[in-house]
Amino acid sequence: GTKVYKAGTTGSWTQIESGRTSAGKYTHFRYNLAGTDYIVWADGANNASKYDGTTVTDLNASGAPSDPAYVVGHKDALFFAGMSSTPQAIVFTAPFTDDDFSTANGAGTIRVDSDITGLFPFRDQLYIFCEERIFRLTGNTIADFVVQPVTREIGCINGFTIQEFAGDIVFLGPDGLRTVAGTEIGRAS
Repeated sequence: GTKVYKAGTTGSWTQIESGRTSAGKYTHFRYNLAGTDYIVWADGANNASKYDGTTVTDLNASGAPSDPAYVVGHKDALFFAGMSSTPQAIVFTAPFTDDDFSTANGAGTIRVDSDITGLFPFRDQLYIFCEERIFRLTGNTIADFVVQPVTREIGCINGFTIQEFAGDIVFLGPDGLRTVAGTEIGRAS
């Protein structure tokens, strides 16, 4: 719900945040920036937040998405999607930052043509799952990012089902569990 807890070493729980409102399901991602371990989370109703083991900080700088449902790290940046006002957009931070959304520093926005239902970094690509399509983002920075369709005929109906399994990505499509490799354009579906 509206509170975030961390587990203690003795099985106890400590509340680390209580200021969230109308939170949905949480997505989270662990990353290390300049030698500090963080976990970042998003809930679809509030700003994303990060935690360094001591302090929770909202990611609400100028240009930050206000209510992302999904957050992952990829290519030394954080990627956010599932915003209520722009469900077809992905917002990403400048490289090696988690709170710089300035396009002058390398942050940006990418749009696809279907509502995003999940993000999944896999090998050197970021898979963008939508209701009716799947895309992959390749490249290293805004200067060479390319969005390519994996398929324009089927999508992921629940982003919480996306998992890596046996060297492939498995997800729940409208007709059941599918793999990205078996769904890719040019392959039998």
